[in-house]
Amino acid sequence: MFGFGENQQPAMQAQCPCCQAQMQDMGTHGIRMGGLTGMLGAGAAMLGGQLASDGEEAFEKKMVVQVLVCPQCHETSLKYIKGL
Repeated sequence: MFGFGENQQPAMQAQCPCCQAQMQDMGTHGIRMGGLTGMLGAGAAMLGGQLASDGEEAFEKKMVVQVLVCPQCHETSLKYIKGL
């Protein structure tokens, strides 16, 4: 449903802000920004199993980002695509 490699965007061209090398486009990835946490999440998971997991996903805030990595200095850049 929501994860890695979904909604592929065209490859981005970017230069590393640190060393000026050409960055590698690692594709789009999903990032989970929140959901049921703490005792509420743990209790729901123990009582509800998969039903709790499905319910938690409904409350999650998610976004999709394009990941760029520099092969020389390993600087990482995330470009917002959609979500939240």
